[in-house]
Amino acid sequence: MSHRALIGLIVVSIALNLLLAGLIGGHLLREGQHSPPPLAWAFKEVPKGVREKARPILREHSREVIAARRDVRQSERALRKLLQSESLTREELEVGLANMRRSTADYHELIHEVGIDVLLSLDAKQRMKAAPYLFKQPGRQRSVRQGGQDGGGMRPQRPPAQEN
Repeated sequence: MSHRALIGLIVVSIALNLLLAGLIGGHLLREGQHSPPPLAWAFKEVPKGVREKARPILREHSREVIAARRDVRQSERALRKLLQSESLTREELEVGLANMRRSTADYHELIHEVGIDVLLSLDAKQRMKAAPYLFKQPGRQRSVRQGGQDGGGMRPQRPPAQEN
């Protein structure tokens, strides 16, 4: 084996060892950290006292919520795959959309049931503090109608049509 080939093998070996060490190190460092529970986004900005009361209820329902969310993602993937088909029929599309509606409705129903349990565990003052977050969706700004303060979620007005 030539000197150049040997150096190349050593470089590749070191790179693979560093990659493996990084993967193992990352796994060990993350072991103490758990992924956020389902609905964590909804309680991120809620006062700490409300979060503490909600946490056991959320944990109790976490497996159901995870399964329901997984069903939504699966129906989304199936619909996306269906849309890529060159021979898509109306019936196939109707079935795919119906499956998507069903899984989404099941997920929302479960979220509402969990929300009811959480809200009923709070006193009136805590419920009022949590109320603005009932209408907040992850990653979206709240409009004034939905309880937000900024009005940033309002739909922009169309400019008037220009006449020539």
